[in-house]
Amino acid sequence: MNNHFAMDNNVLRQLHIIRSLQKRAETTVQSMYAQAVLEYSLYHSNKQRILENIDKSLRKNDKESFLKHSSVYNEWIANHKEGKVISENGFELVLTFE
Repeated sequence: MNNHFAMDNNVLRQLHIIRSLQKRAETTVQSMYAQAVLEYSLYHSNKQRILENIDKSLRKNDKESFLKHSSVYNEWIANHKEGKVISENGFELVLTFE
């Protein structure tokens, strides 16, 4: 049997392009995963820091500090309410925060 397509340079070139796109897609997905982990880590770390400041204000019975940190917390939550979009090489990932 004559396998003409395996010898066709155009087919070989297209297969090479497909393989390189698959590798690029894998790299992009891995990069986006790393970005998502970083975004979630920053979100939770900063949220925890703000809540600790609120708790400290309450323990000290410092109304001014409490109002300041509560305002920062409310703004923080509002800024993350709609989530965040990460995009790379035509791929998009929507991150949602609690």
